[in-house]
Amino acid sequence: MIAGGLILLGNMPARADYKSGYLAYQAGNYHAALQEWQDVANSDPRAAYAMGLIYYRGNLGRTDYDSAAKWFGIAARANHANALYYMGLLSLNGWGVPYDQFKATDFFKRSLDADPDNADAAFLLAQQYMHGRGAMQNYVDAAHYYLKAAQLGLPAGQYMIGAMYERGWGVNRNLAEAYYWLRLSALNPITTPPGTELDADPGKAVALLEQKLRPEEIRRVENRLGTRIN
Repeated sequence: MIAGGLILLGNMPARADYKSGYLAYQAGNYHAALQEWQDVANSDPRAAYAMGLIYYRGNLGRTDYDSAAKWFGIAARANHANALYYMGLLSLNGWGVPYDQFKATDFFKRSLDADPDNADAAFLLAQQYMHGRGAMQNYVDAAHYYLKAAQLGLPAGQYMIGAMYERGWGVNRNLAEAYYWLRLSALNPITTPPGTELDADPGKAVALLEQKLRPEEIRRVENRLGTRIN
């Protein structure tokens, strides 16, 4: 997941302590990384975010969501895009922070504003609107964010926007467009962010749609998919 990576470069000038911590992290020396980052985490959101990741991933031997939330929270207050995403994920699941769907929605929105390429944030925001969790149920907004996740290459987003086009939920019903996205979603395993799930069977959905489409419509979709289906 793109949102889970450590970023060495950024808009802020690199600090020696942050770089030392990064190198220690890359070497698997997580205690040394924490020691390097501890001194700068309150003033450098990259270091605070990185510390949050260590606790979130359980690099010290066990997952510590409370500590992860503390450091992600510090980075999120500086509008660190990935920290905002993880604060949304923690709020969504009640890990280390109170279970709060409205805060989760807000964090995902802020994360996507800060990093428009975060497909997972777009997908989870779509889920919030789709199911009316932490936001008023709105299929138009759900379809908008599913499409964004799909265009960013997330198979779960591709599957869901395909389903939306098939049913005409939040978009004009278009079986050929549904078929395109469902075919695309079937090319890779469908996974969702931690603590979430999606009941998806793209192969079955594709087979059912093929019975409703004309041969020329199927050929047009295959031409559109191009080499990706080979």
